[in-house]
Amino acid sequence: MVCEHKYYSIIIKGCSRREKLGSRLETVLMRGKLAIRMALDQMPAVIIYKGKVDTIVPVLRAFTAEKAAITVTTDGVPPSLALYKIYPGLLDLSPELQLLLVDVPPKLWLGETIHIIVPANFLGSDGALVITSHAVYFIDKPDGDKECRSLIIPYNQMTASSDPIQANSLSISYADLNGCQTDIFTIPAEYLTASKMAIRKAKAAKKYLIKLKTKCIGCGYISEDYADSAPPDERCHCGQLYERTIIR
Repeated sequence: MVCEHKYYSIIIKGCSRREKLGSRLETVLMRGKLAIRMALDQMPAVIIYKGKVDTIVPVLRAFTAEKAAITVTTDGVPPSLALYKIYPGLLDLSPELQLLLVDVPPKLWLGETIHIIVPANFLGSDGALVITSHAVYFIDKPDGDKECRSLIIPYNQMTASSDPIQANSLSISYADLNGCQTDIFTIPAEYLTASKMAIRKAKAAKKYLIKLKTKCIGCGYISEDYADSAPPDERCHCGQLYERTIIR
């Protein structure tokens, strides 16, 4: 199905290399250096509001190059809703997890569906493992910190999830800018199967992938490619401007 919307918005959730991403965005966004830096410092943040397809394609490639976690929404940015409104199971979590998740910025979930939230431990810190349509999140708040931290593993960077040697653990391997990494999350045994199934279903649904249809009305050329591999030129070899739409 081809999405008929004319405009799309991009929300950036996280990126470990803000300076390099900022430098890339300066070359493709009609925005000043300070404005870009302020947006990246406030992640999660809206980086593009109602951009056309041809505007967002080079921006998407910049995000891909710097391993940034993003979502793309149609038209404007949807309202930021309280977590309990988008995840009915919130009230079934422990009071500690509910209290932790209250402090998470609502923009972190914009454009995503939350499949499951389970208690987890990562590197000795207790927190919440949140499995969404686009990524796996680990949320925690170390003692003394005023704000939550979030580790984000987007599915397009994930290489595998398997059973580690440790019991009651979920192992996730992914490729970041430092190479191949493997993180091990310890979760209660009763949540292990459901967590693995949620990741498999989310990856299979491919909601996190952005696919473009590129069409030339001059020579009839048509291609369907993911955003980072779509034709980079604005015009076809025949000289006609491409028409692009996002495929849902």
